[in-house]
Amino acid sequence: MTEPANEPTTVRERALPCGRTLADLVAVAADGPGADPVLVAHAADCPHCGAELAALRAQWDLVRAAAAEPVHTPDGLVSRVLDSVRGVRGRGGEFQLDQVGGALLVAERVVVLLARSAAADLLAGHGGGHLRSVRAAGDTVDIGLAVRFGTPIQPLAELVRAHVSAWLREHLGTSVPAVTVDVVDVIYPV
Repeated sequence: MTEPANEPTTVRERALPCGRTLADLVAVAADGPGADPVLVAHAADCPHCGAELAALRAQWDLVRAAAAEPVHTPDGLVSRVLDSVRGVRGRGGEFQLDQVGGALLVAERVVVLLARSAAADLLAGHGGGHLRSVRAAGDTVDIGLAVRFGTPIQPLAELVRAHVSAWLREHLGTSVPAVTVDVVDVIYPV
């Protein structure tokens, strides 16, 4: 069964007894009296709009107070983000991978993206950690992990290293860069 066409579909579209909608009052509460001076004057005399506007202003005051609170950037976040971006962007270098009959030159970016994909796929099914960064460093691929508190670190790091190395061999041949895994963070239970 469908609603009649003249019924409001949301709470904000609900009309007060005076004909004004909550949407109009929300705009005044959020944007201030300059949003609609005529409605502000009306609300001063209308018991319905006045009460609703007072309640909405109190709610918006809470929103404004929360928005005014400074947000602390977690320690190490900027460096982790930059490591991740640098890893995907690469330095423009190449890995020279010896193959039968010659050498294969593969852009750092390609190797990093392959390693990132392999590590992320493994960790998505494991639940013991999260991928923080993957970057090329000289002749190696460095993987940064955040490990869940209580997860044995060494076995997880070795599992990721072995999986990424095998994935790279499968896609690039037998001569692949060394893979190192560093635990860069611990995820504590909430």
